[in-house]
Amino acid sequence: MSTLVRLILRRDRLLIALWIAAAVAVPAFNAYSLGALLPTRQIREEFVAVSTANPITTALLGPVHDTSIEGLVAWRSSVQSLLITGLAGLLFAIRHTRAEEDAGRGELVAAGAAGRHASVSAVMAVATAVNVAIAALLAVVLPLGFGHPFGGSLLFGLTAGAGGTVFAACGLLAAQLSQSAPLARSAGVGVLVAGLVPGVVVPEDRIGIFPAGWPRIARAYGDEQWWVPLLPLGFAVVLTLVAYAVSGRRDLGAGLLPDRAGGTGPVRGRLGSPGALAWRLSGGQAAGWTVSLGTVSVGVGWVSGSFEVGTITGQSLLEIFTYVFCLVVACLAVAGALRPYAEESRGRAEPLLARPTGRTRWLAGHVALAIAAPTAMLLAVGLGTGLGSGRPASQIGTALMFAPASWAIAGITIAAYGLRPRLAAPAGWVTVALSAACVAMWEAGTIGRAAFLLTPFGYGHPAISPGFLAPAAFALVAAVLVAVGGVAFARRDLLG
Repeated sequence: MSTLVRLILRRDRLLIALWIAAAVAVPAFNAYSLGALLPTRQIREEFVAVSTANPITTALLGPVHDTSIEGLVAWRSSVQSLLITGLAGLLFAIRHTRAEEDAGRGELVAAGAAGRHASVSAVMAVATAVNVAIAALLAVVLPLGFGHPFGGSLLFGLTAGAGGTVFAACGLLAAQLSQSAPLARSAGVGVLVAGLVPGVVVPEDRIGIFPAGWPRIARAYGDEQWWVPLLPLGFAVVLTLVAYAVSGRRDLGAGLLPDRAGGTGPVRGRLGSPGALAWRLSGGQAAGWTVSLGTVSVGVGWVSGSFEVGTITGQSLLEIFTYVFCLVVACLAVAGALRPYAEESRGRAEPLLARPTGRTRWLAGHVALAIAAPTAMLLAVGLGTGLGSGRPASQIGTALMFAPASWAIAGITIAAYGLRPRLAAPAGWVTVALSAACVAMWEAGTIGRAAFLLTPFGYGHPAISPGFLAPAAFALVAAVLVAVGGVAFARRDLLG
């Protein structure tokens, strides 16, 4: 196992450094910005009054338990830190388990002296060490850099690190259950969203059973509850043991959730074009997400009709969930836009391109699906929330307004794929991460409205009414980026 640990650290040293830096930088930035914006107790109390009067902020971040500057930093940073550590942890776990099996490298490792569970153990060891490092750095940076109490900083860091560890364990289990890495990532992201979204609708006295509630009940810098980090660590142990059990009982490359088997007879018409092939490869997953989002949206719309908790009305709930679903669709747009890179890197594109199928037609088939799938998902979100709430036309328009943003994010990924294919995944996911960070900075008041509207997640925010200029601009940007990616792909060599 130690050899695999060293291999992972050497291979992903830059990604691990970025993971740690992002998890530490967000609370540190909030500490700096809030400290500058709220220097006195009176200003902080006014800020708390305004924030708690905003139903969207209260629903996402929970109530404010401490009006000190460090208490506000913990309140503002809790969900953000959990999102960063959780998403990075589960994607890291899937990258070094199921993705390795898909690429054929897992079989090479298993054929050596490594045990059957070596990869699971190595990944969990590295993920745990990274989250320990995040907790330790937060316990040092916040007190030394901003004068926050050491005890509260340590509890805040431990809660964030423990949350990242449990989602890494979720990623390991998803990798063992799923037939492919894309399916495992979809399942993992679904679990992450399901763990964070209940903070909007679950009563405060029951929120502790969900990840969204762990920072709330920990109450760093206030009435500190030191037992809280043990809760996610316990879940992580259980999930890891289940992953071990599944790993020991399945065939290498297989999973308990297999992909649909193809037919054994001759193929007539269905794969007669690059678009049909792209649909065959990714259409089932896109359709599954569309149906899932539409189904959940109907429930959200129905609940919003009679929902009212404190200052959170049914309309606020509808706006929050619609926006969250749009952010999920943006992540799925990146995953869809990365399909051509996956096909090329695994050697499946070269045989096709050696035949009369041209590069432009092959890429156009994948791009068409990468653009159409997010649009269909957003249509399902709008239709679902609209039917549930009784306002289908309004909700469909609200959801589809976000389509150009998802196209732009997919366009960035496709442009990077055409220019520098190995940078496609980092470009797409970094765009999503930076855009999400800008949401937090705008809500904290550290960036202005004009700067926020330059990001893909800006104009679709529930608190902004941008008109049609911003969506049209992002649609134009997306078209230019796709064109750049197509031209660059037609001129470069394929990956060797």
